[in-house]
Amino acid sequence: MASPNLKIVKQLRMLRLSDLGAKGVFQFHIGEGGSNRELLYLNLDLLLIMLFCLPELEFIWKGPKSFLCLQQLGQISVGGCPKLKTIFSPTILRSFPMLHSLIVFMCGELEQIFDSSDAPEDNSLDTCSQKPCFPKLMWISICGCNQLKCLFHNFVADHFPLLERLEIEDCSELEKVFAFDDDVEEGSNKDGQQLLLQKLNYMRLERLSTFKEIHHEFKLKDHVRQYVTDCPKYAPSLYIQ
Repeated sequence: MASPNLKIVKQLRMLRLSDLGAKGVFQFHIGEGGSNRELLYLNLDLLLIMLFCLPELEFIWKGPKSFLCLQQLGQISVGGCPKLKTIFSPTILRSFPMLHSLIVFMCGELEQIFDSSDAPEDNSLDTCSQKPCFPKLMWISICGCNQLKCLFHNFVADHFPLLERLEIEDCSELEKVFAFDDDVEEGSNKDGQQLLLQKLNYMRLERLSTFKEIHHEFKLKDHVRQYVTDCPKYAPSLYIQ
């Protein structure tokens, strides 16, 4: 889909693509004489995105930086896209007030959920805005993505205040859920103890040979139902509060 189909794209509420040879989904161009400074956000009212079995897919979004706004998106599911390297490119504004489910599976070349080239120039934490980036996100499920080293890079973990369910399986290179650059300070309270993922009540970690931790100094509440299998570098007893 390119810019000439913009009127149609803005009317979409649900997008489901499967078993196609497409290399991309959305691609936006600046018209002649235009510039990034002149662009306003483009709001799409998509509620649901499902992309399955797209063997040639290389990108979902391509266009000017921070151009697309997905304020209504509730769920995104991506699976069977072996050439896809990132889910959210810099084209997407990092604010998802309605997103409740993020599901990614069998994307063998996936390196990032959010393209880290979109990080702030001062290398500080990605704060998205003054409000949480994912205020309603309740479920994250990642499976069979062997190039991922972390799920979220330089994201403040308290942007996930309602996260209840975390499932990660068969990601052989994954080391952490939240990773930070060495010179970036992670959010904490005055005592230094992390106050993160307070709503988490279910966690499944399976066949993660390099996985070490959820988040530095993160303390897992004792009421959390956790299922950990074949994660030799993860010691859950060190992280239970």
